[in-house]
Amino acid sequence: MRRLTVIYLLLLVLLFSACGGSHGKNDRTATTLDTLYHPQYASGFEIFRSGKSSVLHITNPWQGADSVSQWIFLARDGEQAPADFDGVILQAPIRKAVCMSSSYVAFLEALGADSVIRAISGTGFIFSERIRQRIAAGEITETGFDNSLNFEQLVALQPDVIFLYGITGENALTAKLNELGLKTIYIGDYVENNPLGRAEWVTLFGEFVDRGERARTLFDSIRTEYNQAKALVADVEQRPEVMLNAPWQDSWFVPGDRSYMVRLIEDAGGNYACRGVDSDQSRPISTETAFVTASKADYWLSPGTATNLAELRAMNTRFESIKPVREKHVYNNNARTTPSGGSDFWESGALYPDRTLKDMIRILHPELLPDHTLFYFRQLK
Repeated sequence: MRRLTVIYLLLLVLLFSACGGSHGKNDRTATTLDTLYHPQYASGFEIFRSGKSSVLHITNPWQGADSVSQWIFLARDGEQAPADFDGVILQAPIRKAVCMSSSYVAFLEALGADSVIRAISGTGFIFSERIRQRIAAGEITETGFDNSLNFEQLVALQPDVIFLYGITGENALTAKLNELGLKTIYIGDYVENNPLGRAEWVTLFGEFVDRGERARTLFDSIRTEYNQAKALVADVEQRPEVMLNAPWQDSWFVPGDRSYMVRLIEDAGGNYACRGVDSDQSRPISTETAFVTASKADYWLSPGTATNLAELRAMNTRFESIKPVREKHVYNNNARTTPSGGSDFWESGALYPDRTLKDMIRILHPELLPDHTLFYFRQLK
C-alpha cells in the first residue's frame, strides 16, 4: 500500500468546511495517511485510510473549477477527526442522505444502500422502479431545486449529508444550507470524461455506506465488461462517422473532442463527425454547418427528445434529406424514460457505461454483437 503525505495547504487550497462553504484557515496541517483507493480512471477523488476511518478528497467537482478541494472525514468505531481537520466530518455509515442528482441515486441503489436516501431533487425524473415505489410510499420526498428548494423540509429531516452538484460553480444556495447547519458535499462524477471514470465514483459512495469492498468489486465487473466490449472493435477497418445532438433555436450544440460521448463513440469503433476542438465542453455551431456535417455522417445519435423520424422531420424539413435519416440510422438514448422526461441513460447509465458501449457497438458494428438487445438506445423509425 502506498504511503502518502497529504498536506492540507489550507492557505492555498479552497476547502469546504463541514457546512460546505469555508475557504480554509491560514495554517497548514500535515497528516500521513495510507491510500485506501487510488482511482484508475476518475480524476476527481481519492480515498485514504486513517485507522478504521476513511478520509475522502474531492477535487474540482464542477466544470471550470480550478484548485477547488473538499475533504471529508468518515469516522468509525469512535475515532475522532484531528483537531485541526478543516472539512466535513461524518459518522460512517451515513443513515440519511439527500441526493440532488439521479446518478447519486443509482450509485446508492446499486450498493443496496438506497434506504439511506430520504429526499431527492426531481423525484418525477427518477426511472428506477424501486426508488419510485419508495417515493410513492412516502419514504422519499421531493426536496425541490434551486430557488424552490424546501429548506424547512431539509431542516426537519436533518440528513447526515446533502450530495450536491455544481454546474459552473458553487451553488448559490449552499451558503443558506450551511447557515442552517446542514452538511453538504459536492460530487463531481459528471465532470469525468472517461466513461469508466464516471462509473468509478461508485467506490466513493461505497465509503459513505460502509460498502467499500462491494463498490470496488462492482466497479471491477463494470470495467471488465467495458474493456471486453471495447476490445471487439480494436481491429475494425471501417469507422462510421457519427453526428450528435440536435439544433436548439439557431445553434447546434456539439461536444468537444475530449467529452464523455465522444469517448464512447471512439471506444465503440466510430469517428466523431464534429472533431476539431480539443475541449471537454460543448460549443455551438451554426445550423448550416451542422447540416453539412450531418449530411456526411453515417449515423446520428441522441437527436434531442425525438422518439421517431416524424418528430425529427417536424423540427426541420431539411432533416429528410440528410444521410442518417434517409438510411434510418438515427438512434436516441431515450429508450428508458419517465413521463416527466427523466432518462435512465443519465441515471443508471452513469454507473453502467458498459451497457451504453455495447448499445453503440451494436448500432455502429452490428455484426460484432448480433445478439445484444439495445438497452438505453432505440432506433427511430
